[in-house]
Amino acid sequence: MRQFIRGYADAVVEQTPGESARTAAELTAVRDLINGSDDLRRALIDPGVPAAARRAIINDLFGSRVGEPTVRLLTVCVDADRAPEFVEDLVWLVMRTDAAARNLEAIDDIVLGRKAAEERVDGYATALLEKVDRGPRLTEVEDELFRFMRIVDGTPQLRDALSSRDVPAAARRQLVVDLLRDRATPTTLSLAGYTTQVGRPRDYEVLLAYLVDRVASESDRRVAEVRAAVDLNEDQRRQLETALSGVAGRAVEVRVTIDPGVLGGFVATIGDTVVDGSVRHRLDVLKERLVMPEARIGTGDSGNE
Repeated sequence: MRQFIRGYADAVVEQTPGESARTAAELTAVRDLINGSDDLRRALIDPGVPAAARRAIINDLFGSRVGEPTVRLLTVCVDADRAPEFVEDLVWLVMRTDAAARNLEAIDDIVLGRKAAEERVDGYATALLEKVDRGPRLTEVEDELFRFMRIVDGTPQLRDALSSRDVPAAARRQLVVDLLRDRATPTTLSLAGYTTQVGRPRDYEVLLAYLVDRVASESDRRVAEVRAAVDLNEDQRRQLETALSGVAGRAVEVRVTIDPGVLGGFVATIGDTVVDGSVRHRLDVLKERLVMPEARIGTGDSGNE
């Protein structure tokens, strides 16, 4: 099963408290109906049937008969996984929603690596952001996540606590909740808190950065994290955004962090791409070019052999 679906399901369960029992019952009924109909089963697991057609089957058969959470979960299985995996995904969703209805904790049997954790967070964020209006509210979530990421990066004690294997995941999530409660939107709090639960603790900052870019992508933008010796004025920001947009291939929003270590200029990070236009970088390059070759030390002989 795709980690994306697991993350998406976690968000839907959190978004619909008190509805898990109904959702579990509806998903069970759908599972039984599919298992009892060879034609329906074949249509939903046939990789030759386009995803749009399989979504239409879901909507036609169940759209008016089950609640919105059930439709969302069935649809994400069509969109996010291969057709042959649909029934297996559905079986897992039944177990996940039934566990939530009985207030049981969902426990993973493996620790996710970075890419798998990003996929899980992506699924969770996708479900949450479906309910967030595009525009100022989305920008607010992005701003809050970015500020929190910078706070974590600049506070060694907090960074150590959130990236330590010795601190239980529940305690790490509670720490985030305590820090952001009454200071951030519920969406931001949920995203930052959920990210403590997936993947390796040492990847927390990486996942936060991934989230910032993920939220920005909802507006078809990328976030450029820029380190500069001094803050940029509006004209400088616009010029830099224009230049970096050409590098990224789509609109870029600049977020500036003051770092005297760059001396002058800037260092911009866009995902995995680093653009180093700092004075520090130019000085380092110059130093490399000015290194004198080591002089050969002779033996005192005239050189005749």
